Amino acid sequence: MRNTAFYQVVPFLAIAAGTFGCSDTGFQKVTDYGGQYDASITGRVCDPDRNQWMEGATVYTHIISDSGELIGTVEAITDVEGYYHLLELRSGLVYTVYVQFGSTVIDQYDVDLSGGGDLIVPDPTCGGSVSGDIAVVTGDFDDMAAVLQDAGIDSFTIIDGRDASGLVEFLRSASNLEPYSTVYFAGGHVEEDVFYDTDSTDSAGNVAAVREAVAAYVSAGGKVVASDWSYDVIETIWPMRVDFLGDDTIPEAAQLGVPMNVNASIVDNGLKTAVGESSMQVDFDLDAWPVVERVAEDVTVLQKGDITWRFGMDSTNESGRPLALTFEEGDGSVVYTSWRMASNTDGKGGKAIRYLINDL
Repeated sequence: MRNTAFYQVVPFLAIAAGTFGCSDTGFQKVTDYGGQYDASITGRVCDPDRNQWMEGATVYTHIISDSGELIGTVEAITDVEGYYHLLELRSGLVYTVYVQFGSTVIDQYDVDLSGGGDLIVPDPTCGGSVSGDIAVVTGDFDDMAAVLQDAGIDSFTIIDGRDASGLVEFLRSASNLEPYSTVYFAGGHVEEDVFYDTDSTDSAGNVAAVREAVAAYVSAGGKVVASDWSYDVIETIWPMRVDFLGDDTIPEAAQLGVPMNVNASIVDNGLKTAVGESSMQVDFDLDAWPVVERVAEDVTVLQKGDITWRFGMDSTNESGRPLALTFEEGDGSVVYTSWRMASNTDGKGGKAIRYLINDL
């Protein structure tokens, strides 16, 4: 659908590029249009099928004279983050910007440069199937807010996961969770007297209420995404779905993985398509991280790898351990990565995260 857009002109540092004209054989350079060419358009392209920023798309626009004659065409190729820069445009015109991938034009829209200058088009929504508002439970070890922004999701509500009373108040009521399409748990939030009670001080019954509310939220169609140290959310609410290393009744007992880079095998076809390859490097950069031993038959392993864990002075090497997984519960779903998302946002990791957040 074609839309006429009028965007605010903001300062922009131009990057040198050629000016092109259209011919039967493609785009070719035009040496001189005549007149003043002192404006530019910068924008971003989202892949409509994979719901992530699109690299390698051709973005172009035509320069039309005052008499309606085609003077030339300016084009650019989107970079790895989906950005394009159309430079040396003529001020005072409304441009139709075309986005083409392969032989197909996947988008077009109008941009008003009547005011001249360098215009930055606001990023399109590139959040995939995620709809409604999103709640982010913050923690010490994973900056999920930054991860979401990198995935093109700018609208979310922050819940301070280090404020025990505030976290309990939010999580213990299904009515509080219901408005959110997804609840993200970043590693390092408070867990004592929230998801478990090791010192028998939970006289108010908050732990039971929180577990029941989160379970009901997912069963009703909500989505929970957890990373690294927030594995206790999964272990305490859905203990039969994922078996973590160590005694499941002892909090943090599974956090025995050693810092390392793992060449992870991608075993899920959807994730493999999103990343574009069958393997990727995963950075375990914390001093310790939770190790998954095995999963139930109805749990989908997305990624696995050879890892090392240490108890005291003894190290153990394990082959093919699950590193990322998902399962359905009622009408909802749960996604878990044993690695910190914030430390794996570049390259293949970024593509994997966008898939886990947007498409599962």
